[in-house]
Amino acid sequence: MKDRRNKIYKESKLTVGKQFDLKEMIEMFRFKVEEHVKIVLDKKTLKTSNINKKARERKAQKNEEYSKIGNWAYYHDYSILEWSPETFRIFDYPKDYRGTLLEFYLSSIDEKTIVRFPEILEIFHGEEESNVMSQTIITPSGEKKQLSFTSFPLLDDNGELIGVEGDVIDVTDEISGKSGLNNFFSMSSDLHCITHLDTYFLKVSPAWVKLLGYTEEELLSRSYLNIIHPDDVEGSYGAVVEVDKSDDSLVFENRYIKKSGEVVYLSWRARIDPETDLGYCTARDITKSKLVEKGLLSDLSEKELLLREIHHRVKNNLQIISSLLSLQAGRNSDQKELLRLYEDSKNRIQSMAVIHEMFYLSEELDKIEFGMYLNKLIEDLSRSFSTQDKSISFSLDIDSIHVNLDTAIPLGLLINEVVTNSIKHGADDLGNINIFSAIEALDDDKLELTIGDNGCNSMKNVLDFAGESLGVLLINSLVEQIDGEIEQLENTKGTVFKLTFRNKKNRKV
Repeated sequence: MKDRRNKIYKESKLTVGKQFDLKEMIEMFRFKVEEHVKIVLDKKTLKTSNINKKARERKAQKNEEYSKIGNWAYYHDYSILEWSPETFRIFDYPKDYRGTLLEFYLSSIDEKTIVRFPEILEIFHGEEESNVMSQTIITPSGEKKQLSFTSFPLLDDNGELIGVEGDVIDVTDEISGKSGLNNFFSMSSDLHCITHLDTYFLKVSPAWVKLLGYTEEELLSRSYLNIIHPDDVEGSYGAVVEVDKSDDSLVFENRYIKKSGEVVYLSWRARIDPETDLGYCTARDITKSKLVEKGLLSDLSEKELLLREIHHRVKNNLQIISSLLSLQAGRNSDQKELLRLYEDSKNRIQSMAVIHEMFYLSEELDKIEFGMYLNKLIEDLSRSFSTQDKSISFSLDIDSIHVNLDTAIPLGLLINEVVTNSIKHGADDLGNINIFSAIEALDDDKLELTIGDNGCNSMKNVLDFAGESLGVLLINSLVEQIDGEIEQLENTKGTVFKLTFRNKKNRKV
């Protein structure tokens, strides 16, 4: 089926607009068929067909009794075309016609189908497992009919290919014989169409002509694969196959190319009638919404890039400030209290710089994974305070929790103050310091953070010294900033705090 699709796609491009006269068609037809028979004979000489014609006639009669389905067969070795009575009726075959049935058939094809003559030759080859094709004919009385053909290889008793056989259905009424349908097509602004499994339009609403710029005849005389965007041909044909297999409607999108070369986006809803191989489809032009969507995505991408750049620059600026403080501290190395202030300020700045760095590197610009931040912050502080007489270790028990920038900055500064306090005052008799932290999610979008040390110098009522310590003043201020509550746990070894706060909704980028 895929090979047939590719063949339709390539050959119909070459033959669009090309017309063949009857003599030329018959010569091409016989040459093509004789060439095919010669190839088969080279493999193995065909034996006389022993087809059970009576069985075929009974089958044809039964088909025609229950539904208006005509049967036909073509034999390669004799170049003979056979029709059932229903097929003769469909074509309005005149009893006084002088000429072969093949000549009559070819003379009945209208101009819209003649341009697809190479496809007709392929059908009469019979090498495909099955084939479908829509054809338009003009009867001797001048009536135009739309027919749906199916074909299958015709084999003899030895399994040798000797021709092709199939069915034909008159689908004219389904396409254009109902005034209500015609009015619906004409009055609707949507893109309604009836298609055939052979990838051709059989009927299109005026909206198609208005949108694509092709005339109705141009749309009906070529495979719609030729006006689908090349990148969407594979997916569109796959959708046709999917619709054919399903009893339900299928919704999909693709792009068509207007006669002017402009690309339009279409949203489809399609369903196929398995009895006639007709597809009933409605499409809508969604080009504007797609372009808006693309514009929004482009704006969002630019916005994300800008935010990353902002985070990157803020981080760099904070690191510059931190470096300046280090330089200034070096010039006042003989003043221990001043050095301590420099170091504390530098650590506070670094705690914010790390947050901006993580936002810059994060896939999602509106939040960061807080456990990773906490781990990095404590590691940096440990290195900052590391000396020969102190051994600093830490343990973390942290769920996968994300926080936004409004929460991350004050929370990071708060943790910086607590950890700094533990490193300064939480060593045991041997100079060992173990800092631990745990954060878990509670109900109602609340988080609970436990952080402290297990040192022997447990400081009681630390939070009451706000007037004497800048660090404690900062802790209380930062807790208020994140609408949290903090308490110092009693009856614990070391100094331990428990902070409860609400995890704010992530801000939209």
